Amino acid sequence: MTNTDATKYIRNPGVTETTLDDDVFLVEPGSGEVFYLNPVTSGLWTLFAQSATIDEALAIYREAFPENAKDEIERDVSAAITEMRARDLIVAYLD
Repeated sequence: MTNTDATKYIRNPGVTETTLDDDVFLVEPGSGEVFYLNPVTSGLWTLFAQSATIDEALAIYREAFPENAKDEIERDVSAAITEMRARDLIVAYLD
């Protein structure tokens, strides 16, 4: 499965990041809700320090975790990106 959306995404500059021990938490802009970064979302947060498409994110995860099933990676990464977009943690990057 590939995503036909060529939109690039990047971290929302309005998000506040807090690290406690090895855990990373983000504070959503507007609502002030705290979002815990699990291993998938933590990797995406790092990736979206630079602009990237969903397909680029999927390719990076597939390469990093070749032992995982392709459909499992697509499901997990797509779900994480959907949630991050819904919470305005990442936003569309406009060149």
